[in-house]
Amino acid sequence: MKLDFKILTGVLAIIVIGCDRQPPKDMQSLGSVEPVHLSDTNFHIEVIESQVPVLVDMWAPWCHPCIAMKPTIRDVTEDLNGTAKVGELNIEENPFIKEKYNIDKYPMLLIFVDGKEVQRLVGMKTHDELVEAVVTSTVRHNAGVN
Repeated sequence: MKLDFKILTGVLAIIVIGCDRQPPKDMQSLGSVEPVHLSDTNFHIEVIESQVPVLVDMWAPWCHPCIAMKPTIRDVTEDLNGTAKVGELNIEENPFIKEKYNIDKYPMLLIFVDGKEVQRLVGMKTHDELVEAVVTSTVRHNAGVN
């Protein structure tokens, strides 16, 4: 009975007092880099005005291949961190961008360099295919090759 009381007291103390550590202000210090959540509102700033190449994942919540690609998109985000930006745009919630870029197949991945769409990929892609596409598109664009 005394042991149960001590355990209960310890658990209660943890619940009431809580953790004494604050999460780091810089979440990247944890090694967790997430894609940028894009919308009709922030697309121009995050993509068109970006100083680095941007891979945009156009996805829909009802699209099974789109959902299946989420872990790959997150891995690519981590690997390209500092070199390129990765963003995700839910086309169901952002009809303006969907219409402007004629998004009619999913998943659709667009690569932007210097604010211009330089490549469009349709369907499921591997991590290596996405990284190679971003690197190749950037090199070709910077060399003036279409």
